[in-house]
Amino acid sequence: MKDRADWTLEFVGYVPEKEGLRESLCALGNGYFATRAACPDARADEVHYPGTYIAGGYDRAWSVVEGREVENEDLVNLPNWLPLTFRVDGGPWFHIDDVELLDYRQTLDLREGVLHRDYTFRDEKGRTTRVRERRFVSMADMHVAGLEVELTAKDWSGNLEVRSGIDGGVVNAGVARYRALEGRHIDVIERAALEGGDAIFLRCRTRQSLIQIAMAARTRLMRDGKLVDADEETILTHDRVDQEIDVKVDVGTTLTVEKIVVLYTSRDVAISEAGLEARTRIRALPGFEALLHAHRRAWRHLWDDFDIELCEPASPDTEKKLRVHIYHLLQTASHHSFDLDVGMPARGWNGEAYRGHIFWDELFIFPFFSLRMPTLTRALLRYRYRRLDK
Repeated sequence: MKDRADWTLEFVGYVPEKEGLRESLCALGNGYFATRAACPDARADEVHYPGTYIAGGYDRAWSVVEGREVENEDLVNLPNWLPLTFRVDGGPWFHIDDVELLDYRQTLDLREGVLHRDYTFRDEKGRTTRVRERRFVSMADMHVAGLEVELTAKDWSGNLEVRSGIDGGVVNAGVARYRALEGRHIDVIERAALEGGDAIFLRCRTRQSLIQIAMAARTRLMRDGKLVDADEETILTHDRVDQEIDVKVDVGTTLTVEKIVVLYTSRDVAISEAGLEARTRIRALPGFEALLHAHRRAWRHLWDDFDIELCEPASPDTEKKLRVHIYHLLQTASHHSFDLDVGMPARGWNGEAYRGHIFWDELFIFPFFSLRMPTLTRALLRYRYRRLDK
């Protein structure tokens, strides 16, 4: 493999008007589900759009547009598993657009499928905090994702509250031209704290296709590699569940927040029921580092088969651009797609452009897949075959 620079997509400096594009380019996926690269503290607005989508997760709805009733079928924006924020001494909850950023760097490691975000900020009281984030959607286990945030108190001490949640109050509103269409596609049917206190659970159902989606999230605080004994509280609202964790922090201390998430649906094979599987699985999973190690290994195996190195005089920048394209193909369709009834959407599973519809884009990528993983090409063709009558 070549120099690290050939394998990283990097953005220096925080530019709000470019966040939407960066969230798409740095999205993480594994062929089963994908999550946009929104900041963990972000909420859907004109700058950010956190979105999670499952392959083949569609739902139909009726809308009235200019006096006419029309039916639209959309790739459903699923509950947001990213929410992770914090506050000091009862102050405002951290939001990246509300603080003074002293530096900012966001890097997508294409070789490992890991998103890094590093920045330093100063809050309204002059306190300086260093934040380092790592995130993955596991290529080793298609139901698993992980988020790790390191917080370093550069010049302050105090009480730190961490809030981690699953937000089911989401709608499809990521593309302006579709906002006249009905955007609510899910109903939350269950929220709970799981036994043991460090995990939460949310289950929802799509309104027309009746797909049940279950998510469970385990959040732990670590210091020097050891679990921190902290006070925890679960907060249930109409369409989301959060857990708040309180801990004392001294100046110079680095606290690591580790959030592990599992996602199952009623369409999954070899399970009893999506909610039961999510509740059980979150308890059995190891920590962030072990899951990340397996994820990295799976990506290495994929790149062994799929990487393309160009002959001289190709520039490193040209190879990197090529790898960005390959990366997005593999997070849209991978070995996890073999048993799924899915095609290749024109814009992947990382956003709502084209409402997730599938055209004939497979024709452009079949030669690439067929030479390296023909079983995947067959799986995508079977999606067409099953729908010949339509």
